[in-house]
Amino acid sequence: MIARRVFLSALGLSLAGGASALAAHKFHASFATIEHNPAAESLEILLRVFSDDLESALSRKARRRIELDRTPDAPDLVSAYARERLKLRDANAAPLRLLWVGMEERVDMTWIYVEAPAPAGLTGVEALVTVFFELFRDQKNNVSSQDAGGKRHDILFRPGDSAFKPLLPPTS
Repeated sequence: MIARRVFLSALGLSLAGGASALAAHKFHASFATIEHNPAAESLEILLRVFSDDLESALSRKARRRIELDRTPDAPDLVSAYARERLKLRDANAAPLRLLWVGMEERVDMTWIYVEAPAPAGLTGVEALVTVFFELFRDQKNNVSSQDAGGKRHDILFRPGDSAFKPLLPPTS
């Protein structure tokens, strides 16, 4: 898979006359899962992104080439990027502070783990996820969570979205 991506990237560079290899795959998406951990009174957030997109975003921001597996400060850069592009706030619109847990690279995906203190759980929590909006006009960011009854709820963010969206639908 990596060899294929390298070939496609090189092909794209030669066909585009040196354009960036940002089109290594056909769709641009991130997938976040937010779960409440009642014992820890926190939200556990998993953000899955394409590794090549993450490297492109970090390189653009740092104004130098970033390789997740070779750049010594890559985890710090990923942490800062996640906190900038994944925002949560409580029912009173107060920002929830994201705490870095770590990251894993799996084939062509990177899994980013963060937590946020949330004694009230998911009730009233809203999200704004703008991951890679600076790179792709067709980027989609899906956020999935479960209510207390175990029912799954998804929200979707697209470029141009700038408003927070509730993780769970309002209860009547």
